[in-house]
Amino acid sequence: MQRLRLPAQEESLAAFRQHALDQAARAGLDEAAQARVELVLEEALVNVIRHAYADTAPDAGRPVELACGTDPDGVFRMELSDWGPPFDPVGGAAARPDDGSPEAELEVELEANLEADLDNRALGGMGLFLIRTMSQPGYERKAGANVLSLRFAPVDED
Repeated sequence: MQRLRLPAQEESLAAFRQHALDQAARAGLDEAAQARVELVLEEALVNVIRHAYADTAPDAGRPVELACGTDPDGVFRMELSDWGPPFDPVGGAAARPDDGSPEAELEVELEANLEADLDNRALGGMGLFLIRTMSQPGYERKAGANVLSLRFAPVDED
C-alpha cells in the first residue's frame, strides 16, 4: 500500500485527494468509483481535521496517514489513520452507549438527521452516512490509532 502522512489541516486535503485518485486510477477504478473514493475520502478527512484533534494545539503535529492499495481480492482499499481519541465512525450510535462521553456526544453531532426535511435539517452530518453507504467501511483501534478502512468495489458489484 502506498502511504502519505501529512498534518490534519485543510491545506492537506488536495494532496490526500490526489494521492487517493492516483492510486484508484492505477487500481483500474472507473470514473464513477473514483468519484465515490473522492467524496468518501473528503468526508472522512474533514471529520478527522475538525474533530480528531479538537483538544490538541495546531502546532502539535496532529498527523493523518492515508494508505491506498488493492486487496488480494482486487478491491481498492484506503486506510485513514489518526491518533486522536478512539472514535468508531462505522458502528454508529447504536454501537455506543449514550453515556455522555465525548465520543458519544461526537457521534450525535456527526450523525445525519435523515428523518428531517431539508428545511429543518442542520448543516453537516452527512459525512458518516456517505462513508457508510458509498464504501465498505471497517474500523479498528490499532497501536493508539483510529484506523478507518474503506473498500470500494466496482460499481457493478455494489
